Amino acid sequence: MTGTFPTDSVRRRPNFRYWWPGGGITPAEVTKEVEAMAAAGFGGFEIGDVRNSEMQAMPVQQYGFGTPSWKDGVTAALRTAARHGMQVDLTIGPYWPAVAPGVLPDDDAAMKELTYGQAVIDGGTTFDAVLPSPHQQPSGVKDGLPAVTVTNIVHAVHAARISGSSTASPLVLEEPTVTDITARVNGDKLTWTAPAGGQWVVIVSYSRGTAMIEKQVYYQGYYYSFTDPQAYVVDHFGAKGGRAITSWWDTKLLTFEMRKLLCQVGGDFFEDSLEFDVEVNWTPNMLAEFSKRRGYSLKPYLFLVHGAAEAAFTFSGDTPKRVRWDYDQTLSDLFVENHVTLLDDWASRLNMSFRNQAYGAPLDTALSSARTGVPEGESLAFGNTPDSFRLVAAGRDIGRPSTILSSEMGANMNGAYRLTLADLITTANPGYALGVNQVRVHGFPYASSPGGQWPGFYPWAPMGVPINFAEAWGPRQPQWQVIGGASGYMARVQTILQFGTSKADLAVYHEEFDSADTTFDDGSVSDAGFSYQLLSWGLLGLSATKVKGGRLAADGPAYKALIVPELSSILLSSARKILAFAQAGLPVVLVGALPTRTTGLSGAAAADKALSSVLKELKTHRRVATAAAVADVPVALAKLGVQAAGVPRGIKGLLHARRQDGATTYYFLLNSSSAAVSGSVTLEAEGTPYRINPWTGEVTPLGAFDDRVRGHITIPFSAKAGEAAVIAVSSQRTFGCHRTGLHAITATTEVRQTPSGLVARSASAGSYTATLSNGRKTTARIAPLPAALKLNDWTLKVEDWSPANPGAKGTAANATTKTVHTFTLSELTSWQNLKGLSDVSGIGTYTATFTIPSSWKSTAGAVLDLGSFGAGSAKVVLDDKELAPVNQLDPVIDLGALKAGAHTLVVTVATTLMNRLKQFRPDVYTAAKQTYGLLGTVTVTPYGEAPLS
Repeated sequence: MTGTFPTDSVRRRPNFRYWWPGGGITPAEVTKEVEAMAAAGFGGFEIGDVRNSEMQAMPVQQYGFGTPSWKDGVTAALRTAARHGMQVDLTIGPYWPAVAPGVLPDDDAAMKELTYGQAVIDGGTTFDAVLPSPHQQPSGVKDGLPAVTVTNIVHAVHAARISGSSTASPLVLEEPTVTDITARVNGDKLTWTAPAGGQWVVIVSYSRGTAMIEKQVYYQGYYYSFTDPQAYVVDHFGAKGGRAITSWWDTKLLTFEMRKLLCQVGGDFFEDSLEFDVEVNWTPNMLAEFSKRRGYSLKPYLFLVHGAAEAAFTFSGDTPKRVRWDYDQTLSDLFVENHVTLLDDWASRLNMSFRNQAYGAPLDTALSSARTGVPEGESLAFGNTPDSFRLVAAGRDIGRPSTILSSEMGANMNGAYRLTLADLITTANPGYALGVNQVRVHGFPYASSPGGQWPGFYPWAPMGVPINFAEAWGPRQPQWQVIGGASGYMARVQTILQFGTSKADLAVYHEEFDSADTTFDDGSVSDAGFSYQLLSWGLLGLSATKVKGGRLAADGPAYKALIVPELSSILLSSARKILAFAQAGLPVVLVGALPTRTTGLSGAAAADKALSSVLKELKTHRRVATAAAVADVPVALAKLGVQAAGVPRGIKGLLHARRQDGATTYYFLLNSSSAAVSGSVTLEAEGTPYRINPWTGEVTPLGAFDDRVRGHITIPFSAKAGEAAVIAVSSQRTFGCHRTGLHAITATTEVRQTPSGLVARSASAGSYTATLSNGRKTTARIAPLPAALKLNDWTLKVEDWSPANPGAKGTAANATTKTVHTFTLSELTSWQNLKGLSDVSGIGTYTATFTIPSSWKSTAGAVLDLGSFGAGSAKVVLDDKELAPVNQLDPVIDLGALKAGAHTLVVTVATTLMNRLKQFRPDVYTAAKQTYGLLGTVTVTPYGEAPLS
């Protein structure tokens, strides 16, 4: 008894990063490539100008961003997407960060930095000279780049006696001696006499343009302009920078037809992570904005802000930390208001959104994610720090519930031409479990470029350094022949994760800037079955963050409790809100030692006193518990009566995402461990549980589950490493296969629902017992079964892909020669063990014939186990009928009942291109050779069924 889960919405399918070599494209080729994406089951793409590998002249008139050929290509892409209902995204400019032609480093619209010059003099001596120059050149200035004027603007000159060594880093100052000597400056000269005693430092605070251009040149080490004139990175903290971007698009880039088509199929304008080359971020109106927002003048403390990775100057006490916090908070405020909000408002005029990765600078990442049209994270930067996704997800769910959290997915380090579809899915799954519901696969490159060699243009290899990124998906890849299963998987998962509203068990308070590498849990909280998100101080200030019915943000994630991790300081406003939450009935857990001071400088003494009072009241409140460490949080939650929504038993490393859509609750359950797991999981839900196969769309009502505890259902769960399951629990008839009658509460084998009632299924004969939902115990007896068939004899045809024009560049490099090698096998083995296949990549077609004897008539069906297929991906045809997509992580297929007689099985294994590329370009593709082909033994195993009645 099964139903089908559809993937009707094209917009919910996975998208591609679509990399172009600037304007070096043709409308015909773009049309062909967009058609290929649509045919492969993808729902859209993001056009970006990325060409790290092109280390040769690329004349801007031909290859530039915004040239006539670029516009023709974008128009062709939009027209083709419109025919297929696809979504088209555009990067906000060439490469990243955002730039605008015509903006020069000295302009207010250009990116600015704060820097300093210093001079050390002896006490009692006079400094009478030109002001000390900045200690380093502008951050964006590099050898080989165009010369450009950068003017240093003096904002303050301070002097102070040095405490300790004059070469220490940071340089420690005696706070009482700090003196503002700006008034002693005449023109560019300073005359000032230091008081007697010790050594003194003169510190000049300058702002200036960074002169940074597109980031590519700083990675690649090879310069050419993407625009004419050369574009410079804009100010991301002042409105003039954002307006320079929108003016460029409005006056120079968008044609009438492009506007019309974007209103129809446009999705997002996108900006990547903020990979600034900057010493300390600055904006021309910083001093005024700081004073207005923080309540005091920054100028007397400006020297404390200097230093990138660590402070350049400091003194004892906590004032330096407080000032630096206030400075970063001001930058974050300005980024949200003058960049994110401005660009999202502008994009909305085209029925589009602004999508961005709000990290790489000192930002409240969660609040920025709440304010942007579509927030985005990435599998590369967030891969080892999953809490970063939880932080961005909280911004989405509090700021714009029921919308998209995007992920730049698949930028695996050194992944070029060596990733499989299984790798793609195991990279996507963790993001899905943490809140992602739309991936941009990294990526699909345009066919050719001036320097591109076989199999075509690829911007991430080589790129001037001995690393590469991601994968070059598309028709150039043998695996493209079978990619539909993976695109269908992602489409189904994303459709489910876009239904209804995201729910999370816990909110974890977070007070940290630039959180692309944040971590809270040591595994204790998630292993106890809790899902959680990180709420920044900025999110606490949003109107949705209030308690109703004992839940925080009840109309959104509906957090059951708030966890406050151990902090040395906390905003007084946050502490007061947390107390108010507890007073309104929200359980709160305080972890470790309580903060001893407030954050920020204004009124610090009074704020610290008030904080002590707030925390004293908070700690003793009846809805508050304490935990010595993160590992003790589950016990503290239990004392407060807080239960997890997905409690595993016998399983470690289980993560879950939960969506509530009316009467249906959806769970995405992920085995995040490195080993297979088997056990059970108790879900918070009521109704009938269904398993949705994300590979095939098949929906099956579960035959065995324990629903004796009201509001909870316990189901069996097993998964390979990195594999996920999708469970829907609904109290309504749904999916076309609604269960009626009894179900098993416990059973010693698999139990399935059928139109005629419950049946036990097993591949082994024997007696199997079950306790039914009416309390009755019953037994099913499965008769002896025939032995499994081992398929040893195969015909293998290998289509060997190799360059038709070795060493060629440009369009001639794209051609692929396909040579067929045929083998008769009596045992499956790696291609590397077959004559002539050591360096071969391509497509292997395995054909075997097997006979089902008449003795199988008593069986209910059989499963096909492909074992392993190395570095590749597979599809299966049985008796000339292609079967449902193969689960690439666990390639076991239910064949159903097989008729007696001969059957022909065809297994197609498409490989990566790594082994051929190692032979063709060993200097670029240095990863180890991969193992290809069907490996081990392929089996057809019968199973029996017997009624449980």
